[in-house]
Amino acid sequence: MKRFILAALVGAMFLGSLCAETYVIDLADTTNGKTVTIGKNPYGKNYQNTNPPTFTKYFAGSLPKPGDTIEVHFKLTSNKDLPALVMAVIDNSPAAKYWLQISNQYEAVKNIKANETIEGELLYKVVAEPKKDVTVQLMYDDAIDSKITLTKTAFKTGKN
Repeated sequence: MKRFILAALVGAMFLGSLCAETYVIDLADTTNGKTVTIGKNPYGKNYQNTNPPTFTKYFAGSLPKPGDTIEVHFKLTSNKDLPALVMAVIDNSPAAKYWLQISNQYEAVKNIKANETIEGELLYKVVAEPKKDVTVQLMYDDAIDSKITLTKTAFKTGKN
């Protein structure tokens, strides 16, 4: 009986990994505009986006679930030098009490020079199902008010 239960659990885990989905986000596809303003966080010590990039409409009816992967593709330019720009995938809707970590990863893009375009990809493993929104939070610790301009990459936002 123990062997049957163990085999069933292993089989379920294998089947779950086969059913995992990949979600793609191009930061420039945000519904909040191509310029992200970063200022002092009124609830903490860091600086974060005042208009977080949101992508919910691209995943309507099929939001990410635990075990899925989210690829965040970016092409951006900052008007100020930034030692590091940290990105997190969250749900910042009122239903999620403005901070539900869809992924518990914080990934950083380092040494961003003012007016230079930087491009890349960050991968996130989904650990919690969003309540309503899929948002990418941009933040850093330094006392810098900046504007980040997002440019379209070759990737299309949506479920892959």
